[in-house]
Order: sequence, then C-alpha cells, then structure tokens
Amino acid sequence: MGCGSSTQRPQTTRNINVLSSSGGQQKEDKKVKVVLLGDSGVGKSSIALYLCHGRFSDSHQVTIGAAFLHHTIHLKNGETMKLHIWDTGGQERFRAMAPLYYRDAYGAVVVYDSNNPESFNSLKFWINEIKSSGPRNCCITVVANKKDLPQKINSEMVMKFCKEQHVSFIECSAKTGENIKTLFERLASHIYSRF
Repeated sequence: MGCGSSTQRPQTTRNINVLSSSGGQQKEDKKVKVVLLGDSGVGKSSIALYLCHGRFSDSHQVTIGAAFLHHTIHLKNGETMKLHIWDTGGQERFRAMAPLYYRDAYGAVVVYDSNNPESFNSLKFWINEIKSSGPRNCCITVVANKKDLPQKINSEMVMKFCKEQHVSFIECSAKTGENIKTLFERLASHIYSRF
C-alpha cells in the first residue's frame, strides 16, 4: 500500500479509463478526497501518521491549516482507491477555513477523544459542518480514538448518536494501530459503493 505526504494541494480527480500501450483498457486508480475533522488534540494527525507510516509519535504538533497525505487502499473487489487525506487543524482559529477543505470530499472522518467528553460534545458541530458545507452524499465516519486508554464515554451512547445522525462509527487507537487500517478500508468501500 502506498503512502505519501505533500505540502501541495492535491487535485480532485475522478476515475479514468486509459488505453495501455498494448491497446487494451487499463483502469486507473480511483482518487478520492477524504478530510479528517475534529477538535484539536483528538489524534487526527496520529491516525493519518499510523495509516501512512505505521507508527505513532508521542510528540504532539498542532496542524496549521491542513496537512496532506496519500494512501492507497486495495478493495475486496480488486479495485484500487487512492485516498487524498486532508488532515485539518481542529483549533478554534482554523474553524473558519474548514469549509474550504470539505469541498469535493467523498469521505469525512470525524474524530473525538474517547477520554475527553468535550470532544464528544463537539461531534454534532463537525457533522453539521460537513453536512451543511460539504458535498451532498459525503460518507461520514465517527471515530472514537484512544481506545487503548480507559474510556470515559459510553460506546452504546455514541452508537445511538451515530445512528440518529446516519453516520458510521468505529473505535480505534492511533497509538497501537488497532482498527486504523479497518477504518479506512471500510470508508473506501462505502465511498466506492456510493459513487
């Protein structure tokens, strides 16, 4: 699986069939934009780092604006999808810029810290943001990060909330890597089935 990071703004692309030199048709990877949203400090950058580089870093650096990463997912049906991941800054001062990052997003990963009730309380804000300012039909997944620590938020309550919001839910740990790959595989599969 390929990963990469960039400081350049990735282009929005769609699936294209190209002719190979042998005259047959060769399918190009589906390229889709996915945004990571949530309050500052919930682990959005750590999730992206683990997905793309297979590691966790204890040093926390605030994301200024947005960071861009790439990751290729191989779907169960044999298709390949290249995710252009936009890791957005969750601090209050960056919220005004956030709608710029939602544009053309096929998927949104809304992260909260399962040990921080305030970040859970912000979920509705982030989900409403993507639903009102993002593209119609954007696939949204709520992520309870820091599953490796004692939980302060009841999972059943979160699942009920997600059902009411018509969004997916998964628990993960960016520190141990638990469910990180599964999160993006499920999201990519959901995006593929919807578009």
